[in-house]
Amino acid sequence: MKIVVLGAGIGGLSVACRLSSLGHNVVVVEKNNSPGGKASVVKFNGYTFDAGPSLFTYPEWLDDVFVFCNKNPRDYYTYKKLNLVTRYFFNDKSYFDVFDDVNKTAKSIEAVSNFPSSKFLKLINHWQLVYQLSEETFLSGKIKFNLPFIKASMKWFLKSGFYSIFTSMAIYNKKVINNNKVELLFNRFATYTGSSPYKTPAFMNQLSVVELCKGAYYPDNGIYSIPKSLEKLAVDMGVDIRYNNQVRAISKENDSWLIKTSKSHFSADIVVSNIDYCFTRKLMGEQFNLPTSKLSTSGIVFYWGVSKTFKDLKLHNVFFSDDYQKEFSQIIDDVIFPDKPTVYVNVSSKIDSHHAKNNCENWFVMVNVPSSLELTSKKSVTKLRDAVINLLSVKLNESIKELIECERILTPNTLSDDTGAYKGSIYGVNQNSLFKIMNRKDNKDKFDKGLYYVGGTVHPGGGIPLALLSSKNTVNQIIKDY
Repeated sequence: MKIVVLGAGIGGLSVACRLSSLGHNVVVVEKNNSPGGKASVVKFNGYTFDAGPSLFTYPEWLDDVFVFCNKNPRDYYTYKKLNLVTRYFFNDKSYFDVFDDVNKTAKSIEAVSNFPSSKFLKLINHWQLVYQLSEETFLSGKIKFNLPFIKASMKWFLKSGFYSIFTSMAIYNKKVINNNKVELLFNRFATYTGSSPYKTPAFMNQLSVVELCKGAYYPDNGIYSIPKSLEKLAVDMGVDIRYNNQVRAISKENDSWLIKTSKSHFSADIVVSNIDYCFTRKLMGEQFNLPTSKLSTSGIVFYWGVSKTFKDLKLHNVFFSDDYQKEFSQIIDDVIFPDKPTVYVNVSSKIDSHHAKNNCENWFVMVNVPSSLELTSKKSVTKLRDAVINLLSVKLNESIKELIECERILTPNTLSDDTGAYKGSIYGVNQNSLFKIMNRKDNKDKFDKGLYYVGGTVHPGGGIPLALLSSKNTVNQIIKDY
């Protein structure tokens, strides 16, 4: 069969490799001149930055793509496990670390927050059990409301607890944890899905298991090595990748799909879209306008070349705002940039020294903002930048502004332009309720035969591991259908 994959992101390349290995004729069309989508690369003035995703977990899910194609993953990419995963900074200038050993993490948290390590371990053990059931029930393949699913769901409901289903993460964590620093740690994991901890159900605390228990890794030469390795695999598998081909329209005549791009036309028996689901529907001529309230958060990223090294910074760093609840109220309810944002700083030069100049560091500095193309202006971005610099300067006891020797900025607008992210949304529709989580867009279109979706805006969710899992689920669905 002739299959056209729209977009050379991680999900698109993964699905292309799998389908090609099954003997299909696969073409990938990509608007940019290189692979990756949101996981692309930014280079300027002697600095290298991963453009978007920076946390790498579940390397075995990436390895599975290569194994499926009868290739050795280590011939394409290598990685190392992180001993120290993330450093969390608080308003009193204290910090604790998350390690690859949950017992070590518990002791680090107890030393700084006075939250008993035994209580932390009991809490995380509960969410591990819930996460395991979720993985078995919801992540693997299409959600089908049949008897086995209902039985598995009831088991999951009983383990999760009804209270955690019908109350928010923040309220649940205040009651169960009642420790400001540890609450902040768990509340933060709502942002893994672009959601608010003050709205998303408490059972999503299970997302903490990924970082706190499963461990994190670093692919040699950064996250961009992942799409580059998949690009090489695709070429080896005979996939035809057409860069600089922006999709203009998707249509269907009889049983054949027609793809119009900025440079050519393609016909196909099957189309797999790795483009944002909402944007895909627009390309099909559908008229709709989802409000920001229904979308996940977006982000503003400052790529800074910093002319100094900071021993207190690690690869992954989180600086919490003074008022976490106000921050999310401004983002979600008021739909404005937050006055005092929580700041995530990724410094890949801590591991890959060539990502920065000598005695310098490459700071990927990200804050959460609403998914809206109307908020970005020179004035609003400058105000947000000043707030970020002020927070980091206070927490690090250093005037940061003078150390920024070069800069580029990603906004919801540039994210939309570069990747097709609808209104700049990172993860598509938000997951602020059980209903939205259960009704996330399926990998198979319900009405148009031969149309499938892959990537972070559809089932099972956003992030590198779930994009990889979505490609596996999609291929399995295609095998079943054809």
